[in-house]
Amino acid sequence: MSAALRDEFEGRGHDLMQTWALHRRGGERDGLPKVMGSGWSEPLDAEHVNEPEFVLAIDHILAGLYKSGFEHTVDIAKRFYLSGEAVWSLAPKVRRTEGFVRLTIRGVCDLVARRITA
Repeated sequence: MSAALRDEFEGRGHDLMQTWALHRRGGERDGLPKVMGSGWSEPLDAEHVNEPEFVLAIDHILAGLYKSGFEHTVDIAKRFYLSGEAVWSLAPKVRRTEGFVRLTIRGVCDLVARRITA
């Protein structure tokens, strides 16, 4: 992710989501296409044995949101964290305003931070 994206969002939930993305960028669990990265954002190996426990917990949080009718929220979070797209680039693709996309990402980060203890 670019420096601008790291500066725009901060906090524990954002940090957890970034780590989650490193383990999910390969798309092996949810059928997403592989994303090529460079430097710190390169996808980790597909091995799930050594992934932090909270990575699976985030999967469950996103699945719960999806089942509850918040498909757009999950789509925005996955596109933002897995593809590393900027908010301004992502907003027209999901047919939402930049403000809505920012608010959605912050909401997901807050939910993750509140639900994952430690």
